[in-house]
Amino acid sequence: MGDDRKAMYDGWSRTGEHTMEWARIANAFMTQAFASGCTVAKCPCKNCKNRLRQYRHEIQVHLCKDGFMPEYLVWHEHGELEHASESDGNDDEDRMDEMIADVGREYEKESPPEEVQKFFRLLATSDEKVHEGTNVTVLQAVTRLMAMKSKYNFANNCYNGILKLIIDLLPSNHKMPKDLYQSKKILAGLGMNYEKIDACENNCMLFWKEHENDTHCMHCNASRYVEVVSDDGEQVTTKVSVKQLRYMPITPRLKRLYLSQETAKQMRWHSEGKRESEDKDIMVHPSDGAAWQALDRFDPEFAKDSRNVRLGLSTDGFTPFSTSNSPYSCWPVFIMPYNLPPNMCMKEGYIFLAAIIPGHKHPGKKINVFMQPLIEELKELWQGVKAYDSHKKCEFTLRAAYLYSIHDLLAYGIWAGWCVHGKLCCPICMADTDAIWLKYGKKVSFFDCHRRFLPSNHPERRDIQSFRKGRKVTKGPSRRLTSEQKMAWHEKLKESVEGGFEGYGKEHNWTHISFLWELPYAKPLLLPHNIDLMHQERNVAESIISMCFDFTGQTKDNLNARKDLADLCDRPGLEVRTNTSGNESRPRAPYCVKPEERKQIFSWLKTLKFPDRYAANIKRCVNLNTGKLNGLKSHDYHIMMERLVPVMFRGYFKPDLWKMLAELSYFYRQICAKEVSKKMMRQWEKEIVVLRW
Repeated sequence: MGDDRKAMYDGWSRTGEHTMEWARIANAFMTQAFASGCTVAKCPCKNCKNRLRQYRHEIQVHLCKDGFMPEYLVWHEHGELEHASESDGNDDEDRMDEMIADVGREYEKESPPEEVQKFFRLLATSDEKVHEGTNVTVLQAVTRLMAMKSKYNFANNCYNGILKLIIDLLPSNHKMPKDLYQSKKILAGLGMNYEKIDACENNCMLFWKEHENDTHCMHCNASRYVEVVSDDGEQVTTKVSVKQLRYMPITPRLKRLYLSQETAKQMRWHSEGKRESEDKDIMVHPSDGAAWQALDRFDPEFAKDSRNVRLGLSTDGFTPFSTSNSPYSCWPVFIMPYNLPPNMCMKEGYIFLAAIIPGHKHPGKKINVFMQPLIEELKELWQGVKAYDSHKKCEFTLRAAYLYSIHDLLAYGIWAGWCVHGKLCCPICMADTDAIWLKYGKKVSFFDCHRRFLPSNHPERRDIQSFRKGRKVTKGPSRRLTSEQKMAWHEKLKESVEGGFEGYGKEHNWTHISFLWELPYAKPLLLPHNIDLMHQERNVAESIISMCFDFTGQTKDNLNARKDLADLCDRPGLEVRTNTSGNESRPRAPYCVKPEERKQIFSWLKTLKFPDRYAANIKRCVNLNTGKLNGLKSHDYHIMMERLVPVMFRGYFKPDLWKMLAELSYFYRQICAKEVSKKMMRQWEKEIVVLRW
């Protein structure tokens, strides 16, 4: 076929005097490209290079004027499927034109839903070129500029200035918008709008639905709008809201995933996709886990259609302004569709920003107030909404369900409604805990609480010297409550006169009842809340490194810890010593390196080199003068914990201590792997109790 089509290039002329053979091949190409009855197709000219879709007459003009793109002897982008390469679903190019054409083909065959028709009517009106000398459309130019504004945090005036410079460089008949306002008007019709919902200053309520026209909070009587004092000394109420929730509905964006033919196909990967390993013991995707399968058993009809979406949720507070300014913490809420393959579901392009909870402080137990729009939308998605599948070219009922959330521990407590401070801080053990209060450390400790998780005949249960002195452990492991049992507990809670629930801090740590329990499918959720492994691994790595290097002011092995150790344990060699002058000191522990050994390790760290994009330049964080590690990020601790800790302490610690660190490092490597063995996880669940302590 390649030899037959050499005239595609040999027969084309810049002067327009193309050969008859070139014209025959060009006509054959046009017949092939529009054989399916579509109105637009990818243009293979030297300028478009199959990146843009054009109408039939436009492609003819482009080919006559510019000729075919190089090395396109096989028309794999235009129906010759036997030569087409399969997409891996990880293309970073702008796929908007493909999404338009995927659904646009169906206009002449059947009528899509009104919502889809409205979307494509908008795109059709916006599909005009910036000017006659370019193939870039106004919509493409504006979306790229707005993406740059978001990515690089352009100020509004900066965006207007850049746009003015671009306009000055364009011909006078250009179609570009003149400012940010006009740019937003173009993008507004894409259906990605967000709602501004006024909130009470004290987070008591949203001025929403039946309270949309209220001017004061129904609970605390705080004003909805900012009140100022006029020049006459009178108090004037403005129309500026004191606090606003930005909510971005997720239903239109879930529907939009199915408007792209390739993405619609990938959304069924969890059920129909091919895995590299056929071993049922290997987990590579959330669908391989028990939480996903429990939801499927709860509603077989939901599980039957692989297009139904399982959603993950994550939130945390961050300070958008400089830390030198007054403190301000806002909370973005992100949604992840887990139907997609492992290499796509956590990519930036498929993570939805659902809401931005305003500050100045974290929402605390009043987070339910801000989540009202989301919970209502989740309920609607469970019942189902109409959507259009461009891969199967049909309308279907799209359903979605919350699967679990991922947070750090503090956000976990806010989201779950369980306070993670105090003696009952563990959200798993809950009231069934053996935590103790440290007299000198002034904090709660879970020291020696692990032995209850050992087998009943384990010898360490009867050890009265290695752990808390004189203490044997006969108690069994704490019982993990199911979602149904937690909901039953909630029904028994009684509100206290002072606020909160009776028995708080003694019988339980419930601060509020999470909105998630309102979902009709809350009972089968096995893991409604989860701790982010990144935060947990960083905390463990930071504690180990600061303790082993004995960093002053950072190590948890301080004087107060040694004093508590004297009260709790039988380890006289580690107790605080007092000299004749009354000064207290700590004997060097066997898990701390000496100053000269620390210098040797730091000198070795200075020589380390990693492959590109594997790790940061850790040697920049090593300060040989102060003997400390400065500026390590979460990913740096990830590399240190899983790769460097077993190496850098080998030979400096006794074999049994080094082996414990090496096994802990191996444990984190296993649970952070792309493929996880269920059998190995069950084994680690038993061994980590001994290993960690």
